[in-house]
Amino acid sequence: MQVSARGNVRDPACPGRQLFDLVTARWAALVLVDLMDGPQRWSELRRRAGGVSDKMLAQTLRDLEAGGLITRTVLTSRPPTVQYALTDLARGVTSALQHLQDWAEQHTSDYAHHRHTHTTDPEP
Repeated sequence: MQVSARGNVRDPACPGRQLFDLVTARWAALVLVDLMDGPQRWSELRRRAGGVSDKMLAQTLRDLEAGGLITRTVLTSRPPTVQYALTDLARGVTSALQHLQDWAEQHTSDYAHHRHTHTTDPEP
């Protein structure tokens, strides 16, 4: 593993900002959490993500692979299948994403309540 100088994600020119944006992107975060369960095929990731389009999932997987967060392995089967897995780099962030997911799920009703009571239309 390569050790480098610490970045500053608030600096738009910092590569760490790009990494932060990638990891926190809607579909990327869900894919990374799903891959904590082990390597998965594209169709499994699509089913688990719920609502992602084929195009968006394909782009997300390409971005995660290009960022060094997942690996893509073509399995020699008939027909050939592709499997995705976390890299060591991604394993360092997935527990934080899992905590974020757990927090969001625990506070779903609070969020729904606030969204319902805080509308943009003032009451008469």
